[in-house]
Amino acid sequence: MKFRNLTIATVVFFLFFLFTAPGFCAAGDGKVTMEEWVKIINSGKLKQTSPPPADETKDAGFKGNVDSNTVSNAQGKAVTIYWHMADDADVYLNGKPLRNYQPSFKTRPDEAPQPAFKAQAIIKNGDVFTVGGRRGGSFGLMLIAVDANNQIVFMTDQQSWKVYEPGERPDWFSPAVALNSPAKPVTVQPDPWYPQKELNSKYGNKALSIWSTPANTFAYLYGVVNGIR
Repeated sequence: MKFRNLTIATVVFFLFFLFTAPGFCAAGDGKVTMEEWVKIINSGKLKQTSPPPADETKDAGFKGNVDSNTVSNAQGKAVTIYWHMADDADVYLNGKPLRNYQPSFKTRPDEAPQPAFKAQAIIKNGDVFTVGGRRGGSFGLMLIAVDANNQIVFMTDQQSWKVYEPGERPDWFSPAVALNSPAKPVTVQPDPWYPQKELNSKYGNKALSIWSTPANTFAYLYGVVNGIR
């Protein structure tokens, strides 16, 4: 109670001083007008109660668009993956399917006449593509991954891809299974099926159509992503 009374007395004395002291924030008569006093009071309140600027990206959550360069630097490279197989192929990236494969490549109707399939993904060095395929009258898999500028980031070639033999196991698409299975070099199809020719010509005819031994009806292929900067 004593502290409260002391505070009130101090305020009264301060008000008396403002209204009587000449030359202090004075109007024409040397006294502070009521309007000026209100401004002084309000400015003091603003200084005491105004919060510091909030960091919107931290407190509210940043919801802006993330460009492809940010994605590429932080998580890998954002790409569109195109692939085509004569006849059918189940394509996985790090053990995850790029599309729905029901039924599997072994019994699915012939997809060779169709244009290349495509999927959006983010890839980085060390990622593993695994492919189970079935051939018909022709053979060969072609896969091309391009970035937002339509530059090839990864593709089917003879250096990054191998044929592997997982045996009859349901998890054949697992990268661990592929990398630990017996492997051998791929065979190149010298005359790819026409949808592959159309796809490849769009990107400079750099990708190869690859397969196991041409006589094999079924084959398993894996490719390890490398060279992404």
